[in-house]
Amino acid sequence: MDTQQPLAGSATGTFQATEPSKAKIKTQSIRLLASGLMGQLSSKEPLVSLRKSGDFQNCYDVNLHMYLPDHARNVHLDENISDCGVIEIWNGPIEVRDVNIIYDNPAGHPEIYAYSLWEIKFRYCVEGREMPAIRVRYVIGDPETTNGTVTSVEKT
Repeated sequence: MDTQQPLAGSATGTFQATEPSKAKIKTQSIRLLASGLMGQLSSKEPLVSLRKSGDFQNCYDVNLHMYLPDHARNVHLDENISDCGVIEIWNGPIEVRDVNIIYDNPAGHPEIYAYSLWEIKFRYCVEGREMPAIRVRYVIGDPETTNGTVTSVEKT
C-alpha cells in the first residue's frame, strides 16, 4: 500500500532542472468548494496528497486543496508535467516532477482579505522515469510570486 510520506516540506529552495521525464495527465477535475473565507484560516501552500494508482501501472493520483484569493480567475492545471529537477528541502535534496497551478490575479486587488477553497484532482501516467516526489506551485502571472510544496509517495 502506498501512503504519503510525512516528509513533505516547503518548496522554497532552489530548483535545479534535470532531464525531463515524459508524463501525461489522463483525467482531471477542478472545483470551487467555498469562498469568502478569512485569510487567517488559509494556507499559502497547496495541501497535496499523492498516491500510486491501484488501477493503472505507472500512474499516480493527486488531490490538491488550495486557498486562492476570492478574485482569482482562470484557475487551471498546467498540462506540461514532464519537467523535473532537484530541490533542497529540510531533510536534504530530492528529485521532483514539477506541477504548476496557474491563475490570474487582477491588479485591481492589491490587498487580500478573503479566500476561496479550490480542489483539483488529477491522474497522471509516467512514460519516462519515475520521480519520488512532485513539487506543486502556484504561478500567479509573475513567476517570482510563486508558493508551493513538495509531496512524495512511500511504499509501506
